[in-house]
Amino acid sequence: MNKVLIIEDNRIIAEQMQFGLNKRGLKCYIADDFNNIIKEAHFVNPDIILMDLYLPVYDGYYWTQRLREYSTVPIIFVSSAEEKLNTVAAISTGADDFIEKPFDLDVLNSKIQSWLRRTYRFDQASSYRQFNGYHLDLTHDTVALGDAKMNLTAHETIILQTLFENQGQVVSKRILMTALWNNDRFVDENALQAALVRLRRKVAAIKLDHFLITKKGDGYFLGDVQEN
Repeated sequence: MNKVLIIEDNRIIAEQMQFGLNKRGLKCYIADDFNNIIKEAHFVNPDIILMDLYLPVYDGYYWTQRLREYSTVPIIFVSSAEEKLNTVAAISTGADDFIEKPFDLDVLNSKIQSWLRRTYRFDQASSYRQFNGYHLDLTHDTVALGDAKMNLTAHETIILQTLFENQGQVVSKRILMTALWNNDRFVDENALQAALVRLRRKVAAIKLDHFLITKKGDGYFLGDVQEN
């Protein structure tokens, strides 16, 4: 049974989410110590996190950034329309997706299940993609060059998978946004750009960023800058 950590300071909303998602086959835990969300996450060891935007002490952006220092667990931001979620800041700190209050629990569950499938793959067949000596492991969410290996979030793996499968060809922004968020109304091109900036920064350690090329006005491609 997959475990969900609900980081929400409104106890009524948190318990409604817990009750509804437990009925749908998940095991939900509600964070209590808003001074130490990291401790809560270590204790639960969740498969996915639902992160409220505004929390006591520190906000969701802060805790997402802290969690990303050691974890690749999928993080879905939960916010109301009036809270004006900054998707660029959320993506930059490591969030994977977003949902707006009030929401239908079936919609939330569908989004959770989608990220669980993307993150915890068990089909070993055709789980690798290759490009120019780089190996992308879709099962374990890693990209490697020789002995050097980088851990990826599911979000980052989806971007690289799309580019690896279309290497040498320009992938439009719309295609990448659909792969990541199914054109969720929260998301605009600035969020996608923030996701690419974050990914480039991470894979710079193995120099893969040199091959993640922006085709201005069109999209992105994986290859040598001289190819386009």
